[in-house]
Amino acid sequence: MINVPGLNEILDVVFRTVGIFFFTYLIIRIRGNKQLSNLSLFDVLLVIALGSAMGDVMIYSEKEVSMIRAVTAISTVVLMIFFIEFVIARTSKKISRFLYGEPIVLVRNGRLIKKNLEKTNMSGDQLKSLLRTHNVRYYSECKKVQLEPNGELSIIRKKNKSKDNK
Repeated sequence: MINVPGLNEILDVVFRTVGIFFFTYLIIRIRGNKQLSNLSLFDVLLVIALGSAMGDVMIYSEKEVSMIRAVTAISTVVLMIFFIEFVIARTSKKISRFLYGEPIVLVRNGRLIKKNLEKTNMSGDQLKSLLRTHNVRYYSECKKVQLEPNGELSIIRKKNKSKDNK
């Protein structure tokens, strides 16, 4: 038989879900962007939250984890992300940059910006390795290299000067 929780239990799930969502968001932001690859921060949180809520309800009995509590948690996470992305799409760039982060310039005019590299918790060797995957051997080949909020590198190469210029 299904145990139907009261309003206080439902609100408890909503508030705990909101709290853990923003705590996880903060932790991932502090950790840095280099692990995120092509996923946005909200995509990662969605995968973690949904996986946890779905996993618990699949593994534990109704006594231990109520189906309605899990559905409430999943719905809360999905609605929060929808609402946040809806607001971001209609608000200022400041809010968007606060929530999604902003690119960090690592190389400008062929020179490594060490203080920015330190902010990413990436070593120079890791950056060089990533650049090699884009067929870049030397910083001097780049006008600009930046780490995007989704963890990808954007590379703007310097223009090659033709030897045939007269």
